[in-house]
Amino acid sequence: MSRDELLEALRRMMPETGSLACLGCGYEHRCSTHGCAICREAIALIEQLSAELERGDAT
Repeated sequence: MSRDELLEALRRMMPETGSLACLGCGYEHRCSTHGCAICREAIALIEQLSAELERGDAT
């Protein structure tokens, strides 16, 4: 799976907040109308790390 495919899959999963997979995850209090907190954080981290790699900033 490519980075872009992974990001797209995570974005499709975000609206599923409140499903059985979410029960008791420990982060459900941070979910909102913008979707799953874990998916949002994963997307942000992947995008940040990708940008750093493209700039050559990664350590």
